[in-house]
Amino acid sequence: MNSLPKAASTCDRKRLLLLTPPLLQTNTPYPATMHLTGFLRARGIDVQQRDLSIKVVRDILLAYGNETTDELLEFLGGPAPLEEKRAASEIIDDLARGIRDGVDSEFGFSRYAEHLCQAVEDFGELERRVRRRGILDVPLERHLKAAMDEVKPDLVGVACPFPGTLVGAFKIARYVKRRYPGVRLLLGGGYVSTELREMTDTRPLRYFDRFLFDEGYAPLLREAAGLADDAPVDVPPFVAPCYDGIDWDDYFDVVETDNYVTNLWNSGKWVKLVMARGCYWHRCAFCDVRLPYIGCFQMPEATAVADTLEAFARQGLRRFHFVDEAMPPALVRAVCDEILRRGLEVEWWGNVRFDAAFTPALAKKMARAGCICVTGGLECANDRLLALMNKGITLASAEKVLRAFQAAEIFVHAYLMYDFPTETKAEQRAAERYVKGLAKKGLIQSCFWHRFALTVHSPIAREPEKFGIVIEKAKRRRVFARNELAFAYAAARGRGDGCRGWQGIML
Repeated sequence: MNSLPKAASTCDRKRLLLLTPPLLQTNTPYPATMHLTGFLRARGIDVQQRDLSIKVVRDILLAYGNETTDELLEFLGGPAPLEEKRAASEIIDDLARGIRDGVDSEFGFSRYAEHLCQAVEDFGELERRVRRRGILDVPLERHLKAAMDEVKPDLVGVACPFPGTLVGAFKIARYVKRRYPGVRLLLGGGYVSTELREMTDTRPLRYFDRFLFDEGYAPLLREAAGLADDAPVDVPPFVAPCYDGIDWDDYFDVVETDNYVTNLWNSGKWVKLVMARGCYWHRCAFCDVRLPYIGCFQMPEATAVADTLEAFARQGLRRFHFVDEAMPPALVRAVCDEILRRGLEVEWWGNVRFDAAFTPALAKKMARAGCICVTGGLECANDRLLALMNKGITLASAEKVLRAFQAAEIFVHAYLMYDFPTETKAEQRAAERYVKGLAKKGLIQSCFWHRFALTVHSPIAREPEKFGIVIEKAKRRRVFARNELAFAYAAARGRGDGCRGWQGIML
Protein backbone atom coordinates (compact mmCIF):
# COMPACT_ATOMS: atom_id res chain seq x y z
CA MET A 1 0.00 0.00 0.00
CA ASN A 2 2.93 2.34 0.65
CA SER A 3 4.60 1.88 -2.73
CA LEU A 4 3.97 3.55 -6.06
CA PRO A 5 2.10 1.76 -8.85
CA LYS A 6 4.42 -0.22 -11.09
CA ALA A 7 3.98 2.20 -14.02
CA ALA A 8 5.96 4.90 -12.24
CA SER A 9 9.75 5.10 -12.44
CA THR A 10 12.17 7.16 -10.40
CA CYS A 11 12.93 9.49 -13.31
CA ASP A 12 9.22 10.28 -13.72
CA ARG A 13 8.88 11.64 -10.21
CA LYS A 14 8.72 15.37 -9.61
CA ARG A 15 9.59 17.50 -6.63
CA LEU A 16 6.43 18.94 -5.08
CA LEU A 17 5.93 22.01 -2.88
CA LEU A 18 2.60 22.34 -1.05
CA LEU A 19 1.55 25.79 0.12
CA THR A 20 -1.10 27.21 2.44
CA PRO A 21 -2.01 30.72 1.22
CA PRO A 22 -3.02 33.67 3.39
CA LEU A 23 -5.10 34.15 5.39
CA LEU A 24 -6.21 31.51 7.88
CA GLN A 25 -6.48 31.16 11.66
CA THR A 26 -3.37 32.11 13.59
CA ASN A 27 -3.33 29.64 16.47
CA THR A 28 -2.75 26.34 14.68
CA PRO A 29 -1.87 25.07 11.19
CA TYR A 30 -4.65 24.30 8.72
CA PRO A 31 -4.29 20.51 8.13
CA ALA A 32 -4.61 20.06 4.35
CA THR A 33 -0.96 20.08 3.33
CA MET A 34 0.02 18.01 6.38
CA HIS A 35 -2.26 15.13 5.41
CA LEU A 36 -1.18 15.33 1.78
CA THR A 37 2.48 15.40 2.79
CA GLY A 38 2.06 12.38 5.05
CA PHE A 39 0.30 10.42 2.32
CA LEU A 40 2.76 11.30 -0.44
CA ARG A 41 5.93 10.79 1.59
CA ALA A 42 4.75 7.32 2.54
CA ARG A 43 4.75 6.60 -1.20
CA GLY A 44 8.24 7.90 -1.89
CA ILE A 45 7.33 11.35 -3.25
CA ASP A 46 9.74 14.24 -2.64
CA VAL A 47 7.33 16.73 -1.10
CA GLN A 48 7.83 19.79 1.11
CA GLN A 49 5.24 22.12 2.67
CA ARG A 50 5.13 25.71 3.88
CA ASP A 51 2.42 27.68 5.67
CA LEU A 52 2.63 31.10 4.05
CA SER A 53 -0.49 32.28 5.88
CA ILE A 54 1.04 32.49 9.34
CA LYS A 55 4.28 33.95 7.95
CA VAL A 56 2.41 36.72 6.13
CA VAL A 57 0.12 37.71 8.99
CA ARG A 58 3.02 37.91 11.43
CA ASP A 59 5.00 40.11 9.04
CA ILE A 60 2.02 42.42 8.51
CA LEU A 61 1.40 42.83 12.23
CA LEU A 62 5.08 43.46 12.93
CA ALA A 63 5.34 45.98 10.08
CA TYR A 64 2.41 48.07 11.33
CA GLY A 65 2.81 47.49 15.06
CA ASN A 66 5.26 49.03 17.51
CA GLU A 67 8.22 47.90 19.57
CA THR A 68 6.00 45.71 21.79
CA THR A 69 4.23 43.79 19.00
CA ASP A 70 6.84 41.05 18.71
CA GLU A 71 6.77 40.53 22.47
CA LEU A 72 2.97 40.34 22.47
CA LEU A 73 2.93 37.75 19.68
CA GLU A 74 5.48 35.67 21.55
CA PHE A 75 3.37 35.87 24.70
CA LEU A 76 0.21 34.88 22.78
CA GLY A 77 2.05 31.90 21.33
CA GLY A 78 3.16 30.69 24.73
CA PRO A 79 1.62 28.62 27.52
CA ALA A 80 0.02 31.41 29.59
CA PRO A 81 -3.60 30.91 30.76
CA LEU A 82 -6.24 32.22 28.39
CA GLU A 83 -7.50 34.85 30.82
CA GLU A 84 -4.01 36.34 30.90
CA LYS A 85 -3.94 36.46 27.11
CA ARG A 86 -7.17 38.42 26.83
CA ALA A 87 -5.61 41.90 27.22
CA ALA A 88 -2.75 41.11 24.82
CA SER A 89 -5.26 39.76 22.30
CA GLU A 90 -7.24 43.01 22.48
CA ILE A 91 -4.11 45.01 21.62
CA ILE A 92 -3.34 42.80 18.63
CA ASP A 93 -7.00 42.89 17.59
CA ASP A 94 -6.97 46.70 17.75
CA LEU A 95 -3.85 46.67 15.57
CA ALA A 96 -5.59 44.45 13.02
CA ARG A 97 -8.62 46.76 12.98
CA GLY A 98 -6.33 49.74 12.45
CA ILE A 99 -4.72 48.01 9.49
CA ARG A 100 -8.12 47.20 8.03
CA ASP A 101 -9.50 50.71 8.57
CA GLY A 102 -6.42 52.68 7.56
CA VAL A 103 -4.36 50.53 5.20
CA ASP A 104 -6.32 47.72 3.53
CA SER A 105 -10.06 47.28 4.03
CA GLU A 106 -9.87 43.62 2.97
CA PHE A 107 -7.50 42.58 5.77
CA GLY A 108 -8.62 40.35 8.63
CA PHE A 109 -6.91 37.94 11.02
CA SER A 110 -8.18 34.79 9.36
CA ARG A 111 -9.40 35.95 5.96
CA TYR A 112 -8.63 38.31 3.12
CA ALA A 113 -11.25 39.76 0.74
CA GLU A 114 -13.67 37.10 1.95
CA HIS A 115 -16.80 39.06 1.05
CA LEU A 116 -15.62 39.43 -2.56
CA CYS A 117 -14.79 35.75 -2.91
CA GLN A 118 -17.95 34.31 -1.35
CA ALA A 119 -19.99 35.11 -4.44
CA VAL A 120 -17.50 35.94 -7.17
CA GLU A 121 -19.16 34.73 -10.37
CA ASP A 122 -17.04 37.00 -12.58
CA PHE A 123 -13.36 36.07 -12.57
CA GLY A 124 -12.50 39.52 -13.89
CA GLU A 125 -13.49 41.04 -10.56
CA LEU A 126 -11.20 38.66 -8.71
CA GLU A 127 -8.38 39.11 -11.23
CA ARG A 128 -8.38 42.86 -10.74
CA ARG A 129 -7.97 42.33 -7.00
CA VAL A 130 -5.18 39.78 -7.54
CA ARG A 131 -3.23 42.13 -9.84
CA ARG A 132 -3.57 45.14 -7.56
CA ARG A 133 -0.69 45.51 -5.13
CA GLY A 134 -1.76 45.43 -1.52
CA ILE A 135 -0.80 44.56 1.99
CA LEU A 136 -0.25 40.87 1.20
CA ASP A 137 2.18 41.22 -1.65
CA VAL A 138 5.55 42.12 -0.11
CA PRO A 139 5.57 39.56 2.73
CA LEU A 140 3.93 36.91 0.57
CA GLU A 141 6.48 37.28 -2.20
CA ARG A 142 9.38 37.27 0.27
CA HIS A 143 8.37 33.98 1.90
CA LEU A 144 7.27 32.46 -1.40
CA LYS A 145 10.62 33.23 -3.03
CA ALA A 146 12.46 31.72 -0.06
CA ALA A 147 10.41 28.52 -0.33
CA MET A 148 10.79 28.27 -4.10
CA ASP A 149 14.53 28.85 -4.02
CA GLU A 150 15.06 26.35 -1.22
CA VAL A 151 12.85 23.53 -2.51
CA LYS A 152 13.27 24.11 -6.28
CA PRO A 153 10.01 22.32 -7.05
CA ASP A 154 8.74 21.01 -10.36
CA LEU A 155 5.17 21.20 -9.05
CA VAL A 156 3.51 23.68 -6.72
CA GLY A 157 0.22 22.69 -5.12
CA VAL A 158 -1.82 25.39 -3.38
CA ALA A 159 -4.57 24.54 -0.89
CA CYS A 160 -7.54 26.91 -1.00
CA PRO A 161 -9.98 25.85 1.72
CA PHE A 162 -12.04 29.05 2.17
CA PRO A 163 -13.02 32.20 0.28
CA GLY A 164 -10.63 34.21 2.44
CA THR A 165 -7.66 32.39 0.90
CA LEU A 166 -8.62 32.79 -2.77
CA VAL A 167 -6.89 36.12 -3.48
CA GLY A 168 -3.71 34.89 -1.79
CA ALA A 169 -3.78 31.64 -3.78
CA PHE A 170 -3.99 33.46 -7.12
CA LYS A 171 -1.31 35.94 -6.05
CA ILE A 172 0.96 32.95 -5.39
CA ALA A 173 0.25 31.55 -8.85
CA ARG A 174 0.82 34.91 -10.55
CA TYR A 175 4.19 35.32 -8.86
CA VAL A 176 5.36 31.78 -9.63
CA LYS A 177 4.24 31.97 -13.27
CA ARG A 178 6.21 35.18 -13.80
CA ARG A 179 9.35 34.28 -11.83
CA TYR A 180 9.63 30.49 -12.20
CA PRO A 181 8.52 29.52 -15.73
CA GLY A 182 8.14 25.81 -16.26
CA VAL A 183 6.84 25.08 -12.78
CA ARG A 184 3.42 23.44 -12.95
CA LEU A 185 0.77 24.96 -10.67
CA LEU A 186 -2.15 23.08 -9.11
CA LEU A 187 -5.04 24.47 -7.05
CA GLY A 188 -7.18 22.32 -4.77
CA GLY A 189 -9.02 22.42 -1.46
CA GLY A 190 -12.51 22.86 -0.12
CA TYR A 191 -13.25 26.09 -1.97
CA VAL A 192 -12.21 24.58 -5.27
CA SER A 193 -14.20 21.39 -4.70
CA THR A 194 -17.43 23.22 -3.90
CA GLU A 195 -17.25 26.47 -5.88
CA LEU A 196 -15.32 25.73 -9.09
CA ARG A 197 -16.72 22.41 -10.32
CA GLU A 198 -18.89 24.15 -12.93
CA MET A 199 -16.26 26.67 -14.00
CA THR A 200 -16.43 27.47 -17.72
CA ASP A 201 -14.23 30.58 -17.68
CA THR A 202 -10.80 29.82 -19.14
CA ARG A 203 -9.04 32.87 -17.66
CA PRO A 204 -8.10 31.08 -14.40
CA LEU A 205 -5.90 28.78 -16.51
CA ARG A 206 -3.54 31.74 -16.93
CA TYR A 207 -2.65 31.11 -13.31
CA PHE A 208 -3.12 27.42 -12.55
CA ASP A 209 -2.45 24.53 -14.90
CA ARG A 210 -4.95 22.25 -13.19
CA PHE A 211 -7.74 22.41 -10.63
CA LEU A 212 -8.03 19.42 -8.28
CA PHE A 213 -11.42 18.46 -6.90
CA ASP A 214 -12.24 16.49 -3.75
CA GLU A 215 -9.43 14.80 -1.86
CA GLY A 216 -6.05 15.64 -3.36
CA TYR A 217 -4.33 12.38 -2.51
CA ALA A 218 -4.78 10.53 -5.79
CA PRO A 219 -4.37 13.40 -8.30
CA LEU A 220 -1.27 14.75 -6.52
CA LEU A 221 0.30 11.31 -6.44
CA ARG A 222 -0.37 10.87 -10.15
CA GLU A 223 1.07 14.30 -10.95
CA ALA A 224 4.18 13.84 -8.81
CA ALA A 225 4.81 10.26 -9.89
CA GLY A 226 4.20 10.82 -13.59
CA LEU A 227 1.21 8.48 -13.75
CA ALA A 228 -1.76 8.50 -16.06
CA ASP A 229 -4.83 10.40 -14.87
CA ASP A 230 -6.77 7.15 -14.55
CA ALA A 231 -4.04 5.17 -12.78
CA PRO A 232 -5.51 3.43 -9.70
CA VAL A 233 -4.44 4.84 -6.35
CA ASP A 234 -5.13 3.20 -3.03
CA VAL A 235 -6.00 5.79 -0.39
CA PRO A 236 -6.28 4.33 3.12
CA PRO A 237 -9.24 5.12 5.38
CA PHE A 238 -6.91 6.98 7.77
CA VAL A 239 -3.99 9.18 6.75
CA ALA A 240 -1.41 10.20 9.33
CA PRO A 241 -0.36 13.83 8.78
CA CYS A 242 3.24 14.99 8.59
CA TYR A 243 4.12 18.40 10.07
CA ASP A 244 7.69 18.67 8.74
CA GLY A 245 8.26 22.21 7.49
CA ILE A 246 5.81 23.71 9.99
CA ASP A 247 7.22 25.95 12.72
CA TRP A 248 4.83 25.68 15.67
CA ASP A 249 6.48 28.72 17.28
CA ASP A 250 4.98 30.97 14.57
CA TYR A 251 1.41 30.45 15.76
CA PHE A 252 -0.33 32.63 18.33
CA ASP A 253 -3.68 32.75 20.08
CA VAL A 254 -6.32 35.44 19.75
CA VAL A 255 -8.59 35.26 22.81
CA GLU A 256 -11.71 37.30 22.07
CA THR A 257 -14.24 35.84 24.50
CA ASP A 258 -14.60 34.02 27.79
CA ASN A 259 -16.56 31.25 26.08
CA TYR A 260 -14.71 27.98 26.55
CA VAL A 261 -15.87 26.30 23.35
CA THR A 262 -15.26 29.33 21.15
CA ASN A 263 -11.72 29.58 22.44
CA LEU A 264 -10.98 26.04 21.29
CA TRP A 265 -11.06 27.36 17.71
CA ASN A 266 -9.01 30.48 18.37
CA SER A 267 -6.43 29.31 20.87
CA GLY A 268 -4.14 26.40 21.43
CA LYS A 269 -1.91 24.44 19.10
CA TRP A 270 -4.06 21.55 17.93
CA VAL A 271 -2.96 18.69 15.71
CA LYS A 272 -5.90 18.36 13.33
CA LEU A 273 -6.80 14.83 12.28
CA VAL A 274 -9.50 13.18 10.19
CA MET A 275 -10.71 10.12 12.08
CA ALA A 276 -12.62 8.63 9.13
CA ARG A 277 -12.85 9.72 5.50
CA GLY A 278 -16.21 11.05 4.35
CA CYS A 279 -19.43 11.11 6.37
CA TYR A 280 -21.02 7.95 7.77
CA TRP A 281 -24.51 9.48 7.49
CA HIS A 282 -24.22 11.48 4.22
CA ARG A 283 -28.00 11.94 3.85
CA CYS A 284 -28.71 15.48 5.09
CA ALA A 285 -30.68 17.34 2.43
CA PHE A 286 -28.80 20.64 2.88
CA CYS A 287 -25.30 19.12 2.72
CA ASP A 288 -23.03 18.57 -0.30
CA VAL A 289 -23.50 14.82 -0.02
CA ARG A 290 -23.21 14.40 -3.79
CA LEU A 291 -19.54 15.30 -3.61
CA PRO A 292 -17.16 12.32 -3.46
CA TYR A 293 -15.16 13.58 -0.50
CA ILE A 294 -18.32 13.45 1.65
CA GLY A 295 -19.91 10.35 0.17
CA CYS A 296 -16.72 8.23 0.13
CA PHE A 297 -17.10 7.06 3.74
CA GLN A 298 -14.40 4.66 4.92
CA MET A 299 -13.78 3.75 8.55
CA PRO A 300 -10.25 2.72 9.56
CA GLU A 301 -9.06 0.45 12.31
CA ALA A 302 -8.89 2.22 15.64
CA THR A 303 -5.27 1.16 16.02
CA ALA A 304 -4.28 3.34 13.05
CA VAL A 305 -5.74 6.40 14.75
CA ALA A 306 -4.28 5.53 18.15
CA ASP A 307 -0.83 4.87 16.66
CA THR A 308 -0.83 8.42 15.30
CA LEU A 309 -1.98 9.90 18.60
CA GLU A 310 0.79 8.02 20.35
CA ALA A 311 3.43 9.12 17.84
CA PHE A 312 2.52 12.79 18.27
CA ALA A 313 2.38 12.40 22.06
CA ARG A 314 5.98 11.19 21.99
CA GLN A 315 6.85 14.51 20.31
CA GLY A 316 5.12 16.44 23.08
CA LEU A 317 2.00 17.16 20.99
CA ARG A 318 -0.96 15.89 22.99
CA ARG A 319 -3.88 18.07 21.86
CA PHE A 320 -5.98 16.93 18.91
CA HIS A 321 -8.93 18.27 16.95
CA PHE A 322 -10.81 15.75 14.80
CA VAL A 323 -12.17 17.69 11.84
CA ASP A 324 -14.39 14.93 10.44
CA GLU A 325 -17.75 15.65 8.87
CA ALA A 326 -18.97 13.56 11.82
CA MET A 327 -16.97 11.13 13.96
CA PRO A 328 -18.59 7.66 13.75
CA PRO A 329 -19.72 6.50 17.22
CA ALA A 330 -18.42 2.95 16.70
CA LEU A 331 -14.98 4.23 15.77
CA VAL A 332 -15.00 6.74 18.63
CA ARG A 333 -15.66 3.90 21.05
CA ALA A 334 -12.84 1.79 19.62
CA VAL A 335 -10.37 4.70 19.61
CA CYS A 336 -11.24 5.47 23.23
CA ASP A 337 -10.58 1.84 24.12
CA GLU A 338 -7.15 2.08 22.50
CA ILE A 339 -6.32 5.36 24.25
CA LEU A 340 -7.27 3.88 27.63
CA ARG A 341 -5.52 0.58 26.97
CA ARG A 342 -2.29 2.38 26.06
CA GLY A 343 -2.55 4.85 28.91
CA LEU A 344 -2.23 7.83 26.57
CA GLU A 345 -2.58 11.24 28.18
CA VAL A 346 -4.22 13.25 25.41
CA GLU A 347 -6.87 15.95 25.04
CA TRP A 348 -9.22 16.02 22.06
CA TRP A 349 -12.47 17.29 20.60
CA GLY A 350 -14.35 16.99 17.34
CA ASN A 351 -17.55 17.11 15.34
CA VAL A 352 -20.37 14.62 15.86
CA ARG A 353 -23.96 13.99 14.92
CA PHE A 354 -26.16 13.93 17.99
CA ASP A 355 -26.62 10.26 17.24
CA ALA A 356 -28.40 8.02 19.76
CA ALA A 357 -25.34 5.77 19.65
CA PHE A 358 -23.60 8.35 21.86
CA THR A 359 -24.94 6.74 25.02
CA PRO A 360 -24.13 7.82 28.59
CA ALA A 361 -21.64 4.96 28.83
CA LEU A 362 -19.87 6.02 25.63
CA ALA A 363 -19.82 9.68 26.67
CA LYS A 364 -18.19 8.78 29.98
CA LYS A 365 -15.65 6.62 28.18
CA MET A 366 -14.88 9.53 25.84
CA ALA A 367 -14.26 11.80 28.81
CA ARG A 368 -11.93 9.26 30.44
CA ALA A 369 -10.06 9.02 27.12
CA GLY A 370 -9.48 12.78 26.98
CA CYS A 371 -12.50 14.18 25.10
CA ILE A 372 -13.26 17.71 26.30
CA CYS A 373 -15.82 18.97 23.77
CA VAL A 374 -18.02 18.02 20.84
CA THR A 375 -19.63 20.16 18.17
CA GLY A 376 -22.71 19.12 16.24
CA GLY A 377 -25.77 20.27 14.33
CA LEU A 378 -29.21 20.83 15.84
CA GLU A 379 -30.01 22.74 12.64
CA CYS A 380 -33.52 24.28 12.83
CA ALA A 381 -34.31 22.68 16.23
CA ASN A 382 -37.72 21.60 14.93
CA ASP A 383 -38.88 18.02 14.46
CA ARG A 384 -40.82 18.72 11.24
CA LEU A 385 -37.82 20.35 9.64
CA LEU A 386 -35.36 17.76 10.97
CA ALA A 387 -37.44 15.09 9.24
CA LEU A 388 -37.70 17.13 6.04
CA MET A 389 -33.95 17.60 5.88
CA ASN A 390 -33.37 13.90 6.66
CA LYS A 391 -31.17 14.69 9.63
CA GLY A 392 -31.84 11.34 11.27
CA ILE A 393 -32.47 12.76 14.75
CA THR A 394 -35.35 14.23 16.70
CA LEU A 395 -35.22 16.86 19.41
CA ALA A 396 -35.98 14.22 22.01
CA SER A 397 -33.25 11.86 20.83
CA ALA A 398 -30.74 14.70 20.53
CA GLU A 399 -31.54 15.93 24.03
CA LYS A 400 -30.77 12.47 25.44
CA VAL A 401 -27.36 12.67 23.80
CA LEU A 402 -26.80 16.16 25.16
CA ARG A 403 -27.64 14.90 28.66
CA ALA A 404 -25.10 12.11 28.23
CA PHE A 405 -22.39 14.62 27.35
CA GLN A 406 -23.46 16.86 30.23
CA ALA A 407 -23.16 14.00 32.71
CA ALA A 408 -19.70 13.21 31.34
CA GLU A 409 -18.69 16.90 31.64
CA ILE A 410 -18.04 17.18 27.91
CA PHE A 411 -18.84 20.65 26.60
CA VAL A 412 -21.14 21.05 23.60
CA HIS A 413 -21.28 23.63 20.81
CA ALA A 414 -24.39 23.46 18.61
CA TYR A 415 -24.68 24.54 15.00
CA LEU A 416 -28.07 25.90 13.95
CA MET A 417 -29.55 27.43 10.83
CA TYR A 418 -32.41 29.76 10.02
CA ASP A 419 -34.44 30.46 6.87
CA PHE A 420 -34.52 26.80 5.86
CA PRO A 421 -37.10 26.25 3.06
CA THR A 422 -40.66 26.07 4.42
CA GLU A 423 -39.58 27.27 7.89
CA THR A 424 -42.09 29.69 9.35
CA LYS A 425 -41.56 32.64 11.66
CA ALA A 426 -43.37 30.76 14.42
CA GLU A 427 -40.99 27.82 14.01
CA GLN A 428 -38.00 30.14 14.20
CA ARG A 429 -39.25 31.71 17.41
CA ALA A 430 -39.95 28.27 18.89
CA ALA A 431 -36.44 27.11 17.95
CA GLU A 432 -34.95 30.17 19.61
CA ARG A 433 -36.86 29.45 22.82
CA TYR A 434 -35.91 25.77 22.71
CA VAL A 435 -32.19 26.43 22.29
CA LYS A 436 -32.21 29.04 25.04
CA GLY A 437 -33.80 26.39 27.22
CA LEU A 438 -31.00 23.94 26.43
CA ALA A 439 -28.48 26.57 27.44
CA LYS A 440 -30.31 27.35 30.67
CA LYS A 441 -30.22 23.64 31.58
CA GLY A 442 -26.51 23.49 30.80
CA LEU A 443 -26.98 21.04 27.93
CA ILE A 444 -25.09 23.27 25.49
CA GLN A 445 -22.38 25.79 26.28
CA SER A 446 -22.42 27.77 23.03
CA CYS A 447 -24.06 27.83 19.63
CA PHE A 448 -24.12 29.70 16.36
CA TRP A 449 -27.02 30.43 14.01
CA HIS A 450 -26.12 30.34 10.31
CA ARG A 451 -28.32 31.53 7.46
CA PHE A 452 -29.40 28.60 5.29
CA ALA A 453 -27.53 28.45 1.98
CA LEU A 454 -28.78 26.35 -0.93
CA THR A 455 -25.77 24.72 -2.56
CA VAL A 456 -25.64 23.21 -6.00
CA HIS A 457 -24.39 19.82 -4.77
CA SER A 458 -27.11 19.24 -2.17
CA PRO A 459 -30.19 16.96 -2.42
CA ILE A 460 -32.37 20.08 -2.10
CA ALA A 461 -30.91 21.42 -5.35
CA ARG A 462 -31.76 18.13 -7.04
CA GLU A 463 -35.38 18.10 -5.81
CA PRO A 464 -36.30 21.72 -5.06
CA GLU A 465 -40.02 21.10 -5.53
CA LYS A 466 -39.96 18.81 -2.47
CA PHE A 467 -38.96 21.85 -0.42
CA GLY A 468 -41.37 24.30 -2.03
CA ILE A 469 -38.77 26.37 -3.88
CA VAL A 470 -37.81 27.25 -7.45
CA ILE A 471 -34.13 27.70 -8.29
CA GLU A 472 -33.29 30.80 -10.27
CA LYS A 473 -31.31 30.24 -13.46
CA ALA A 474 -27.68 31.36 -13.67
CA LYS A 475 -27.30 34.67 -15.51
CA ARG A 476 -23.72 34.33 -16.71
CA ARG A 477 -22.59 32.14 -19.54
CA ARG A 478 -18.93 32.34 -18.55
CA VAL A 479 -18.86 31.08 -14.97
CA PHE A 480 -16.02 31.17 -12.48
CA ALA A 481 -17.44 30.20 -9.07
CA ARG A 482 -20.88 28.70 -8.55
CA ASN A 483 -22.05 27.05 -5.39
CA GLU A 484 -24.78 28.92 -3.53
CA LEU A 485 -27.95 29.09 -5.60
CA ALA A 486 -30.55 31.84 -5.56
CA PHE A 487 -34.09 30.56 -5.12
CA ALA A 488 -37.65 31.73 -4.70
CA TYR A 489 -40.66 30.17 -2.99
CA ALA A 490 -43.06 28.37 -5.28
CA ALA A 491 -46.01 29.62 -3.22
CA ALA A 492 -46.60 32.18 -0.50
CA ARG A 493 -45.71 30.88 2.95
CA GLY A 494 -44.91 32.35 6.35
CA ARG A 495 -41.18 32.35 5.74
CA GLY A 496 -38.94 33.28 8.63
CA ASP A 497 -36.92 36.46 8.77
CA GLY A 498 -33.92 35.21 10.69
CA CYS A 499 -33.31 34.99 14.42
CA ARG A 500 -32.76 38.72 14.65
CA GLY A 501 -32.97 38.98 18.38
CA TRP A 502 -30.53 36.21 19.19
CA GLN A 503 -27.82 35.13 16.78
CA GLY A 504 -24.24 34.13 17.31
CA ILE A 505 -22.15 32.79 20.12
CA MET A 506 -23.89 32.14 23.40
CA LEU A 507 -21.84 32.96 26.50
